[in-house]
Amino acid sequence: MDRQFQEKGERAISAVLRYGSLISTLVMAAGIVLLLVTGGSVPSSSRQGIHPALLVPALIRLEPAAIIELGVLLLLLTPIFRIVVALLSFALERDFKYVLIALGVLAVVLFSIGFAVET
Repeated sequence: MDRQFQEKGERAISAVLRYGSLISTLVMAAGIVLLLVTGGSVPSSSRQGIHPALLVPALIRLEPAAIIELGVLLLLLTPIFRIVVALLSFALERDFKYVLIALGVLAVVLFSIGFAVET
């Protein structure tokens, strides 16, 4: 039974990585196509990145740079989702040693992102 949980966890982690990268690539490609269709230039303010608070309104306006930024954001979040899925998998297996390790890794990653995000 332990092996069954482990295999399901491995498949879930694999799916998160596979589909996370696929979805982010498709979103970025859609943004690039939209950029080319609408004129092929990115506003100079977008070249430095879009502020997270402004991302949703820019996505609603279907701005190509915002769509590309969303794709990059999804790609960056994929490993975090992988850690969360691994944590849940370890919890279901009742392997609390690895649950604590996964929590520690997740805390370090989130802490690092917190320092990297501009306010």
